[in-house]
Amino acid sequence: MNKFLFFLYLLLPLATLGQLADYKAAERFDAPNLQKLVGSTQIVPFFLKKSNKFWFRANGPASSAKQLNENGRVKALAEQNAEGYDVVTVALVSSTPKSLTSFELNKNNYYLVDPDKKQKIELFDKVAISRKLQVLTKGQPSRTSVTYDPSFSDDEQTVQVAYNGERYDYNYTTKTLVKQGKKAVQKKTVYYMGNTSPDKKWLLYARQHNLYIKSISGDTTEHLLTNDGAEYHSFSINNLDEFASGNSATDAVWTPNSKLFYVLRKDTRKVKTLTVVSSAGNFNRPNATSYKYELPGDKDVAQYDFYVGNAAAHTLKKVNIDRWPDQEVEVLRNQTSNEEVFILRKKRSRDEIELCAVDLNTGVLSVVINEVSKPFINTDLFNVSLNNGVRDILWWSDRSGWGHYYHYDRNGKLLNTVTKGDWTAGKIVATDSVKRLIYFYGYGKEKGRNPNYAFLYKVGFDGGNPQLLTPEDATHAVFISPNQKYFVDYYSRIDLEPTTIVRNAEGKYIEEVLKPDFSQLYAYGWKKPEMFTVKAKDGITELYGLMWKPFNFDPNKKYPIISQVYPGPFTETVWTEFTVFDRYNNTSLAQTGFIVVVMGHRGSSPYRNAQYYKYGHGNLRDYALEDDKYGLEQLAARFNFIDLNKVGIFGHSGGGMMSTAAICTYPDFYKVAVSSSGNHDNRIYNRTWGETYQGFDRPVALNQSLAKSLKGHLLLVTGESDQNVNPANTYRMADALIKADKDFDLLVLPGQSHTYEEPYKTYFQKRLRKYFATYLLP
Repeated sequence: MNKFLFFLYLLLPLATLGQLADYKAAERFDAPNLQKLVGSTQIVPFFLKKSNKFWFRANGPASSAKQLNENGRVKALAEQNAEGYDVVTVALVSSTPKSLTSFELNKNNYYLVDPDKKQKIELFDKVAISRKLQVLTKGQPSRTSVTYDPSFSDDEQTVQVAYNGERYDYNYTTKTLVKQGKKAVQKKTVYYMGNTSPDKKWLLYARQHNLYIKSISGDTTEHLLTNDGAEYHSFSINNLDEFASGNSATDAVWTPNSKLFYVLRKDTRKVKTLTVVSSAGNFNRPNATSYKYELPGDKDVAQYDFYVGNAAAHTLKKVNIDRWPDQEVEVLRNQTSNEEVFILRKKRSRDEIELCAVDLNTGVLSVVINEVSKPFINTDLFNVSLNNGVRDILWWSDRSGWGHYYHYDRNGKLLNTVTKGDWTAGKIVATDSVKRLIYFYGYGKEKGRNPNYAFLYKVGFDGGNPQLLTPEDATHAVFISPNQKYFVDYYSRIDLEPTTIVRNAEGKYIEEVLKPDFSQLYAYGWKKPEMFTVKAKDGITELYGLMWKPFNFDPNKKYPIISQVYPGPFTETVWTEFTVFDRYNNTSLAQTGFIVVVMGHRGSSPYRNAQYYKYGHGNLRDYALEDDKYGLEQLAARFNFIDLNKVGIFGHSGGGMMSTAAICTYPDFYKVAVSSSGNHDNRIYNRTWGETYQGFDRPVALNQSLAKSLKGHLLLVTGESDQNVNPANTYRMADALIKADKDFDLLVLPGQSHTYEEPYKTYFQKRLRKYFATYLLP
């Protein structure tokens, strides 16, 4: 045979193999490595009390932190102390301030923003502070630590610095540093364990599960208000109330005038338990933990009692709040009335809810608003806001098919629709009771944009056309100042880097606050995921998705495709904001040699209409499957580089359930699945989940019943100590597969809960990548 032809003959099998597993690239772009290249992308602003200023903390990429002064005389290390403040350890080898002129730290810096002046400054000039400290201490001692404390003085002109056991006032404008003198001895603040009345005359507290009251001044005799307290039926915030000889806090709430108080008590004594084991650790015996856990259809579930008390009379009376068996009850927060308190009670079937008023003097309950929403209430967006002495009640409902706010008066009379249209009004960010305005997130109002993007609007209580305050085509997250004059707006998109700016109450741009630097990330070779849309199986509904490709992507090659899934029902894992490292590490998985995608499914996002959100009711196991399969088929028809003969699927929790159901329901389509911590048997998963999304009148479909249909490769994973999705879910699936005589793989992570911690997290992700590579790649 010709030697050249023989050489080609040897190469031919390699050429037909296609994409090879690239584990080095996967490790290179693993989330921990990417995190080093990215600093702060978002901020949390802390507004000052007497001005419109706010401060925040941000850091640059960890990999860019430098040890300056090449002769090694000055070194810096940033770390976080227990109080959450920035601690910088500085080696002060020279007493000459000049030696610190090049001192820099690109980590955990504090900034102060003044929107009135359109100004942003560094709150602590660390170079100037280091110089001042050397002068003030005459260079002694040579090694110590500096703590930067953003606690502002009463005039908001200085913050604090701690150094060698001394504290200093630092003026961030003049950059002066003054040692604090000995402060006058102040009257010692007395702290009480319990709930102090607004007038500081009374104290409510729990002991051995019962409720007590006593006067703080004068006659301090304690008065026992109850005698039936017990574990899991306690007036303490701690159901176990382990401190038998001491006092503990209580959930009791005082009226503003300090005369009356009220408390909701939860009774879970009859609720049964589940148990998990932790084998990890240095103890001699594995540790078993039992915990209260309600299952769908349980006879014995939490019960609620409501009480009203009188401080002066030392009395506590039970109020009749009963309407439905096994109802759930919630006391609304931040109430201001001395005469009445408002509660929500919800039917066990989760399709009916009532706003009720309880007269604190008579104990009489009256229904103000009743809402019925079939098949269940959207509790992810449901909201009620009491304003202007309860004269203005804002009530969220999807009664029109879309989520909107409705304006009621104190007596439950519907005054007007606040928002309306084929879009969704989301959570209220702030209300202005004086101007009678609400600031809220809206979804889908801006046509031609992703309906999952959040935009900020404001509208009056009396309704009208909402004013868009954040016009950029991106998803927005805002913080509104206490006086509502300004708000901080963080916005981004998968293909748009994040920007944080300040706007005024009309949405007008004031100044930029943070624009992260991603140059090192791009130089490293990272690329953004790509957005796409497909149709749901109905051929009408638009679904939004993301695609990750190998960074050495070759459009002339064929790649296996892996679908990362989470069916909802309360969320979609299709990120809308700029995303570098997602929680599923899809970037790293794609570098192994795959096309990785995630897409929405009907029945997931609560931000779209009620029909979309509630699509899966009564079909909790299967409702998302056909949309996922149909979406993958559309992508393969659109892109020649997708190999539809090599399809994988994986997910966690609900996604773990879905990935197993998918590979067993469509065994000739999905070839490999990794299912971590899946609720395969919804009979033994959370009662709220099952009774809300599956309902009482529909039989529960179990993954175990599909075991006989498995053809491909399935890796089941569970945390040994998962108290959310009990490991029994995974073990029951494994048991069914064994009885069906099916080959499968099982990974149990010792001592791990529903969220895997290191080193188990990294180990699991490596096993996941290798599992897909083994069966989808050569």
